[in-house]
Amino acid sequence: MSEGDLCAQAGGFEGIKAVVADFYKEVFEDVMIGYLFVGVDRERLIQREAEFAAVMLGDREIEYTGRPLRAAHGPHHILSGHFDRRLQILKEALEAHGMPEAVKARWIEHTASLRAQIVDPGMDCAPPA
Repeated sequence: MSEGDLCAQAGGFEGIKAVVADFYKEVFEDVMIGYLFVGVDRERLIQREAEFAAVMLGDREIEYTGRPLRAAHGPHHILSGHFDRRLQILKEALEAHGMPEAVKARWIEHTASLRAQIVDPGMDCAPPA
């Protein structure tokens, strides 16, 4: 199965964007990490995250138009617990949308691999892999 197939299995860009929209609804309301998103343009964030996910899942028609991850997240002093909470909410959103196992596995694996670019250096308390 090619990565392009993963994008199709996810419902294409619109299916991905639906997951991301529901994901950010929960993130913005979350007690642990919601405060990190105060004042953030939710629709813009949904669009950029959906682009990022679509490209990661093999969509060759979409281009990610956001900033590099380190530049976008660096000013926020994100801790490993914040990262882990976000990852859990993502897992729940993927499950709620009935995403196929291959899509969920790729999306979660890719997101987890971004920890070093997102978590504030020196603040990662996660156990070594």
